[in-house]
Amino acid sequence: MTGARKPYSQEELLSSIQKKDKAAFGLLYDTYSPVIYSVISKQIQDPHLAEEILQKIFVKIWQSIFLFDPSKHRLIAWMLIIARNETNDVIKNPAINTSLQIQQLNNNVNLYNKEILSLIYLNGYSLKMVAEAMNITIEEVKVNLKKELDKIRAEKVK
Repeated sequence: MTGARKPYSQEELLSSIQKKDKAAFGLLYDTYSPVIYSVISKQIQDPHLAEEILQKIFVKIWQSIFLFDPSKHRLIAWMLIIARNETNDVIKNPAINTSLQIQQLNNNVNLYNKEILSLIYLNGYSLKMVAEAMNITIEEVKVNLKKELDKIRAEKVK
């Protein structure tokens, strides 16, 4: 049974991490990273950015674990406070916030184009009917339809 991690109580885990035991910290990461990631990903839809934030949070936990006071918080609650603060800092960052807004805009455009496809191919609408239903010009319908069809063709080639 080599390579198996020894079971820790929360106090032992905390004490080991405060002594900079990397194996104990690895156990902490393995145990709590899925929970913290799920909290981050509720606010950050980009999985790469969410993963970066998760890594940053655990670096901060590693660096500040000596500040943790078990009489004030449970360990997971303390880590979630750090996660919330880090995630909020990222969201407030103008450069990243702009990137998130662009991502949301792209997601909305994709939904918009998919709605056009759905109306035409699933509901049998004409271009004119789609334009009227979506309150856009026929030319906009054509352009968005072409974009979505090109995207589908490109994905099919991959």
